[in-house]
Amino acid sequence: MNKDEYIKIAKDKLNSISSNIMINQIEKYYKAKEYVLPKCKYNIGDLVKLKKGTLLHGTYKNIDGLKEIVNDGLISSWFINDRTSKYPSSVGVWNLKKDYLLKDYINFYSGGTIRYSGLLEDGEYSQNIKTSIIPYDEMKNINEIIIDNPCRMWSMEQTKEARFMPSLVQEQVQIGIIFDGNNKYVKDLLEGDILNPSFISDNDVKEFVNETYYDKFIIERKNKDDFFTDRESAILFGIPSNLIEGILVGRKYEKDLDILKEIKSLLPNCYICNLDGVVIL
Repeated sequence: MNKDEYIKIAKDKLNSISSNIMINQIEKYYKAKEYVLPKCKYNIGDLVKLKKGTLLHGTYKNIDGLKEIVNDGLISSWFINDRTSKYPSSVGVWNLKKDYLLKDYINFYSGGTIRYSGLLEDGEYSQNIKTSIIPYDEMKNINEIIIDNPCRMWSMEQTKEARFMPSLVQEQVQIGIIFDGNNKYVKDLLEGDILNPSFISDNDVKEFVNETYYDKFIIERKNKDDFFTDRESAILFGIPSNLIEGILVGRKYEKDLDILKEIKSLLPNCYICNLDGVVIL
């Protein structure tokens, strides 16, 4: 589809205020397509360093999903009739809050998210709660970690990144997309991040969220913790593929030379790296 067709969908789906917000975002998307990606700075064997503001996205469709994104951009499900989500208006990305070596970031998100409820304070159990991330390499110390955080109850699950990005704990997702986040075009697109209440008001964001989730969403986006995280953004409409700087592959794809060659043919100017955070092609 072209820009006019996307704008027509926005007008058909949304009221005047919301459609204007979405149309403005579509215009920013097409402006971002003018961006020229800097020449790849990596050689095979280099460790990948990700800057604060880098955006990442995993596709459950793997190589087929990557082909779609390269050809058409990363577009929200409203506009491509894809599977529905809590935010059908938007595309979900991980938004780095600090500089990372990729290998350290993967170790961080391949761990677990833990909630301690009824914390022990001054010798008595309180009503207080805290959350934290236990990195992959610290999971073996779970017993000691729990003992060091006495509480009435704890619960734990995989991080969201571990589920939706290539990770050390699952093999279903084999493709992660790394977007260059350090340019003016991405900063403009992030003004359409519906998870940031400073950009879009509670009233204006309502049409962009699944109606069965809206009431909970409004509360949670203002009270983020390690479960409803401040590590992610949900950007209205989409992100163009010319902002892709690299591809992260899981262990299966790392061993598949045909897949690696196909990825490189799709994105000849981008690096391909593995779960060790090392450039392999």
